[in-house]
Amino acid sequence: MSGTTGTASTAVTPSPAEEKAADKARLLTVLVNVCGVPYAHWKTHPIALALRRDGVTLFHADFIHMTAADIDARQYEKGGALVPLELNCKMIL
Repeated sequence: MSGTTGTASTAVTPSPAEEKAADKARLLTVLVNVCGVPYAHWKTHPIALALRRDGVTLFHADFIHMTAADIDARQYEKGGALVPLELNCKMIL
C-alpha cells in the first residue's frame, strides 16, 4: 500500500477577461472549421465582416443565439457600400 492520502482538487475559474478571450477563440474556430472561412482571410471574409459589423464577436454570447431572420439580414461593407451577404454564405451560417 502506498500510504498516500487523497488530495482535494480545486476548480480553476477563469476571469471574465479570460472567458471573453476564450469565447472569441471559439467563434474563430467555428468560422474556420465549420463555416470554411480560410484562416489566412478570416478578418476580410464576407461572413466575418458581416458578423463583426453587427456586433457578433463572441460565440456563446452572440453567435449561437442568431435566428434565421438575423442571418438573412446580415450585410457587410464592400467598397464603402452595404452589400447583403451572398446566399451561399447565409446557407453556411
